[in-house]
Amino acid sequence: MGVINMVEWFMETQTDENGNETQTRVLSEDEARERIRQIRQPLLEETDLWMVVDRYNSLSSERQTELTNYRQVLRDAPASADPFNPTFPTKPTWMN
Repeated sequence: MGVINMVEWFMETQTDENGNETQTRVLSEDEARERIRQIRQPLLEETDLWMVVDRYNSLSSERQTELTNYRQVLRDAPASADPFNPTFPTKPTWMN
């Protein structure tokens, strides 16, 4: 399972008259964690259909494990140690 890194998504870049750039954090830690939840929620919802018992049981054990791990990483994302550098797993290709 790959990982999607989101670097500096919480920063705002400003350029002064001399062309110098400065970055300013525009979210608090709590706001960053809430934004992570907002990004994560639709990703989790995409997998809900696969969790219906009949459909889940039709998956190979390898795909069941992959799906379960993917969902767990998504659920854990808001509690990441650094909410300003969250990582999201790459959706399993067979789900596309």
